[in-house]
Amino acid sequence: MSTANLWPSFGQIPVVKTPKIILQEQADHLAVVSNNFLSAEIVTTPHASSFNKISHSLKVTASLVENFSTVVVMIDHDAIKIYPVTVTSRIKAMPVAYQATNEEEYMSLLQKIFEERETVETIQSLLSQSKAIESYSKQNKTSNR
Repeated sequence: MSTANLWPSFGQIPVVKTPKIILQEQADHLAVVSNNFLSAEIVTTPHASSFNKISHSLKVTASLVENFSTVVVMIDHDAIKIYPVTVTSRIKAMPVAYQATNEEEYMSLLQKIFEERETVETIQSLLSQSKAIESYSKQNKTSNR
């Protein structure tokens, strides 16, 4: 004889776009807008100071610049309840943390960080160096023929 099902009906479960997925989408966009001179990956780790939290870092890499990489932004949130999320700009000399209580605020904070002068200058510098290295390599191949 089996035991009765004690679980309630969960009804329609909405599909939620997690902060990590949104960050991954932005990583994909960076590759496109940089013509693949830059790539980005999401590095996920347990939060350093809290057992029930996780951290995701957006690490941008310029493969032509000796695989130089830098973390642009880091987000922290509860492992189960994804909002609020703490969004930290890692480009600035002194990291600045912001709090987002929902997806809309989170997206707005990411845009703010991506548009900050330090972020733009870092991305532009990596692109400039990458393009210079590619140009030099093409010139060198042509002159060696």
